Amino acid sequence: MKKWSAAVFVFLFLCLFPVMANADSSPSIVLDGVTIKQQSGAPAENIGKTVMVPIRIVSENLGYQVKWEKATQTVRVLKGNSSIQMTAGEDAATVNGSRVSLDSPPLVKQGTTLVPLRFVGEGMGLRVGWDNGTKTVSLFSIPPVADTENENDPVETPESNGLGELQNISISGDRLIVATNGDITPKVSSISGPDRIIVDLPDTTFSKEFSQGQLTSPDGSGSIQVTDSALVSKVRYAIFSKSPSTVRVVLDLNQAATAKWSLGENNVLLVDLTASDGEPTSQPALPTNDGKKVVIIDPGHGGRQSGAVSVSGAVEKDFNLSVGLKVQELLKQYTEFHTVITRQDDTELSLQQRVDIAQLNQADIFVSIHGNKFTTPVPNGIETLYSRKESKTLADILHKHVLPITGFKDRGVKTASLHVTRETTMPAVLLELGFLSNPSDEAIMLTEDYQDKCAQAIVDGIVEYLSL
Repeated sequence: MKKWSAAVFVFLFLCLFPVMANADSSPSIVLDGVTIKQQSGAPAENIGKTVMVPIRIVSENLGYQVKWEKATQTVRVLKGNSSIQMTAGEDAATVNGSRVSLDSPPLVKQGTTLVPLRFVGEGMGLRVGWDNGTKTVSLFSIPPVADTENENDPVETPESNGLGELQNISISGDRLIVATNGDITPKVSSISGPDRIIVDLPDTTFSKEFSQGQLTSPDGSGSIQVTDSALVSKVRYAIFSKSPSTVRVVLDLNQAATAKWSLGENNVLLVDLTASDGEPTSQPALPTNDGKKVVIIDPGHGGRQSGAVSVSGAVEKDFNLSVGLKVQELLKQYTEFHTVITRQDDTELSLQQRVDIAQLNQADIFVSIHGNKFTTPVPNGIETLYSRKESKTLADILHKHVLPITGFKDRGVKTASLHVTRETTMPAVLLELGFLSNPSDEAIMLTEDYQDKCAQAIVDGIVEYLSL
């Protein structure tokens, strides 16, 4: 009996872990855009009307463990809370406790266990496909776009916490009127190319009444069209910074103007405009139109938005910020740039606020920095995402510089409908610098050396793109 049991065990073991032989004409198995090497045994093939694939090859590349239970003569494929089991002699499988009928029973061929492709998709949560013309099995375990901040979950208007509150914005002729409920000392500046007046209100946030009464984005940003002023065409406003909380009001001008501010009754701020020859009235808060390129560096997430949690418990927002600050520091050596970083600490910004910062600064390029994640530890590598065709060249150049220094798998340059790359008007790219959910990627990503190399590669790509 012991010898018979041992023989059965060896037979089933060989079915699951076959010694594989070379097959030159093997149909291809492509997982997440990468061709899996089928080193030996029976390859994927179309038998009748059913496409059959080797369970061992797919399982290993998805990080599953395969176990043989002698008492029940059951093969179990395990990963995390997922469990797939097939019992010898049956044409059905059990997936997470639910019984699943198979198009065809498992087939043992040349020492390899083949199972129906449809079952692989259902059991392992994959999107599958078969191209009979090229004899290619396509398996997709991860969408081409990694998860970023939820576009439908905007940052709430912050609590006042002793801050002044902006209650109303209006314009009368060439006078801006801003009503607040606290003492406000504004910072007013002018910029040319195009002509604008910038009014920053430090230690200020939007009141709830203002947010509810205006036609604004969820984070409070918005604009007012102006028709009765010879100088002003539009007024725009947004939370420019959360640490410290700062409201920024931008006056888009029809011509150059100077601005003087004063306080009226009940803490009403008055900004009076006068047509001028275009000379700034004060040190500008934003870069002037001096021929320098404006680069926005956007470390993703921040504050309550931690992003991905890595295998060891590190959070993506810290990785993003570390790389972003390194990029900012390296860019300082280029006098041809004005560099603006969307956050320098654990500040929480909405996606629209990041866009607003880029738009208000009249940026030439926008680069968002992220770490990738997925629900399983298998996917890994570098991918670069963009939304608009104007951004493709920037995406290609940055990917070309970043990929070689990482040594990670090339997941390619892809299009994706991401808020920060879609709603900006300058070339905008989101970099995914590896998977924090993958143990191998994560171990390297959290090192200072890797982050330094990524930062330098990003800078090299920016320099090439801007042809400096």
